[in-house]
Amino acid sequence: MNANPPPPQFGRVALRGGLVTAGAQGFKMAIQFLSVVILARLLVPEDFGLVASVGPIVAFVGLLQDLGLQQAVIQRKEIDQRQLNQVFWLSAVVGLCAAVVVACLAPAIAAFYGDQRMWGITLASAVPLLFGSLAAVPLALMNRHLQFGQLALNDTITAAVGLIATATAAYMGLSYWSLVLGPAVSAVVALVAGWLVTRWTPSWPNLKVDADIFRFGANLTGFNLVNFLSRNLDNIFIGKYSGAVELGYYDRAYKLLLFPLQNINQPLTRIMVPLLSRIHEDRQRFRDIYVRTNWLLAVITMPGIATLTLTSEQVVRLLFGERWMAVAPIFAWLGIAGLMQSVSSTTGWIFICQGKTKTMFHWGIYSSLTTVASFIVGLHWGAIGVAAAYAISGYVLRIPVLTAMIHRVGPVTAGDFLAIQGLFIFSSLLAWLSYLSLPASLTGQSDLLAILVAVALNYGFALALMLAVPQSRKALFATLANVARNIG
Repeated sequence: MNANPPPPQFGRVALRGGLVTAGAQGFKMAIQFLSVVILARLLVPEDFGLVASVGPIVAFVGLLQDLGLQQAVIQRKEIDQRQLNQVFWLSAVVGLCAAVVVACLAPAIAAFYGDQRMWGITLASAVPLLFGSLAAVPLALMNRHLQFGQLALNDTITAAVGLIATATAAYMGLSYWSLVLGPAVSAVVALVAGWLVTRWTPSWPNLKVDADIFRFGANLTGFNLVNFLSRNLDNIFIGKYSGAVELGYYDRAYKLLLFPLQNINQPLTRIMVPLLSRIHEDRQRFRDIYVRTNWLLAVITMPGIATLTLTSEQVVRLLFGERWMAVAPIFAWLGIAGLMQSVSSTTGWIFICQGKTKTMFHWGIYSSLTTVASFIVGLHWGAIGVAAAYAISGYVLRIPVLTAMIHRVGPVTAGDFLAIQGLFIFSSLLAWLSYLSLPASLTGQSDLLAILVAVALNYGFALALMLAVPQSRKALFATLANVARNIG
């Protein structure tokens, strides 16, 4: 496989990649949605809490499994076989070391939580780390060569096999073991699929990596490490001080919130990073494409998150049942935080595609410190307090600083960034006020009807405001024109 493909036709490749990815991602979302619902019926909160207690520690070590070199392979304008071979062997060694480190931490983790079941959970959770590092280069090459359809298909198959393995084990009574078996099976499937598609083979081991590739990856890894703390210390704190049951509630709320975000943002990032990396020197074009993409992303995701937040009790009761109602207030606060994350999570494109991973690392340090501080403040009120403190601190402490950093790096401006989020936050407030003014006979009789009403209000106000504001209307019409042009 040629490591340096010819420059793509941006619009056509992005559209085709987006359509193929969206189709496969829709199927994957259905699989993952079923996973959330089915496993909630087969397992008890303690099962999720036990695995969630170990998960952050394993995932933290796992961030080192390729040292950010996978993204370096995707972002670089030129890369040769020698460099790919270096990246592969270094990733393999680091992945092996990561798995060994996790295995060695098993006694300490069990002692920290005072639960000997953590021994086995930790050892089993270390297995996917090695498989993931071995798949790094093949998957990066697929992404670099814009094989979006194959990547989406691999993700779908991996998710399906993982769900089948997990659900089968849970049905057989393996309780929390089923939650660590599924990821291990998925990792093996992803590894085999990546190697079968690319047919790339490494040569003699070489652990020396070019300095510029290593710096790019090291800064990105630094960001991932500090960002990880801000995303996972809440689980550790709640598991330690509030117990596995409350962590189980928090984990279900967090998973339900991130379900729409992860399954839209992650595949979109897979498309946009290699494409924007090819045109980052044309700053005006970079800005236009980034802004138009985020207007479209925001109108799809933000009203949906607002709907879930507004009807958190109905959603939890409908999906999980009455015994999980303690999830609802936690989910509502996380939903308020999630409103800003669909757009703010794409700011990584700005830093990565322009090679500004050092600036990204600095932002990650600040973001993590403020997030962890909010966890500590909110922990006094349990899982609900942690979620509330996280949401409030995001709007007060993080969004203003991130806006300033984006503006300084460019070419996307602070006005671009704030306009997108501001419009849909305002539309969400209008929908919320309208929903509260409706008679109880419309919203209080059926959970499903209440959710459908909230969907109509949120998307209705969002689309109306988008058409009313010139900047968003122009972005919407430009996107539609681009779709029509490339389809024709």
